[in-house]
Amino acid sequence: MVTGKFCNLCGQPTKGQYNVYRRLGSDIHKGLVVCQRCEREARRCAICRIPISPVVSVNGLCPTCDTQVPRCAACGQRIQGHYIRNESNGAYYCETCFNHRPHCGVCGGAVGRGGYQLHDGRFICAQCHDTAVYDAGKAADLYEQVTGIMDQRLGMRLNMLPSLSLVDRNQMLALLEQTEISDTDDPDRVFGLFLRRGRKRTIYVEYGLPQILMIQIMAHEYAHAWQGENCPLLRDPFVREGFSEWAAYRVLVALGAVKKAALLEQRADLYGQGLQLMLALERQGGTAAVFQACRSGETKGSQRLP
Repeated sequence: MVTGKFCNLCGQPTKGQYNVYRRLGSDIHKGLVVCQRCEREARRCAICRIPISPVVSVNGLCPTCDTQVPRCAACGQRIQGHYIRNESNGAYYCETCFNHRPHCGVCGGAVGRGGYQLHDGRFICAQCHDTAVYDAGKAADLYEQVTGIMDQRLGMRLNMLPSLSLVDRNQMLALLEQTEISDTDDPDRVFGLFLRRGRKRTIYVEYGLPQILMIQIMAHEYAHAWQGENCPLLRDPFVREGFSEWAAYRVLVALGAVKKAALLEQRADLYGQGLQLMLALERQGGTAAVFQACRSGETKGSQRLP
């Protein structure tokens, strides 16, 4: 404690001793001066417990904590207690919003301001809505871009190019009943599907997905179509999904979406582990080793991850 200053909270001359908090204040070199009366009676920051003035208090926080504590992506308020972090997009949510608000059908986060409910009942948060694709023409342009990369850069040309169809959630669930999906798949988290009916081949993708996710789904399902032409007897889901995820990974990298591609590699499920295996094969023997593994259904030189 020192003597002979004006209190930065009440503005009165300090009488006797006072405290100086050097991490706050308009005069950053001298710090925040607090008299003994304000030290005892002033409201304190809910995070760091430093005395604060009602004039500078922001939702019970000091200016420093107000800029450092994350805001809830749903309600916009600073989170003063426990929070939930969405690993897919880095957003933070307070427990109240995460437990009581509807959740985004894409990222799984709590839906708040700027969110929407689509006609099929799905909710979509503001962040996912910002780049969501609702128009069939826009989706067709993305599909053309994806097929060009798959053909020219990865050498995965198809004899019969599947048509593209945008569907809603209810239509996707109906389509899933007509095919076999992995036991590890949650039907509510399946956003794309490749189906062959006789000579007709179609890639179905849910509308309303963020653009980069829609590109990923298109590439993944295109790879399944390629498998249908080049290795129709392949049944191992680890190889099937790992190869398709590798193709999607390569398309994302080609488009410069390296952060999104890295998130695929970090997944701990069948898709993520299959991708890790394919990338390991690629490091050992190049893309030829990846294609050989898919055609033969084998993964020589590597082991499945635990």
